[in-house]
Amino acid sequence: MLIVLESVGSVFDTSSMCIYPQNSDGSYDKEFSISIEEEEVAKDWWDSLSVEDYDTVTCMY
Repeated sequence: MLIVLESVGSVFDTSSMCIYPQNSDGSYDKEFSISIEEEEVAKDWWDSLSVEDYDTVTCMY
């Protein structure tokens, strides 16, 4: 399942636990995945999440 995280301009894939940068047309860059499980996500990305988006990600993680 793909979830758009508006606050950080990313798409979260709940099946792979990866985030992808979202393009201006609403699509996402499938070539640039960042694993949440492997802790590849920068601290400033986490800090930029809205409360709602943070809850969404941490609920799935």
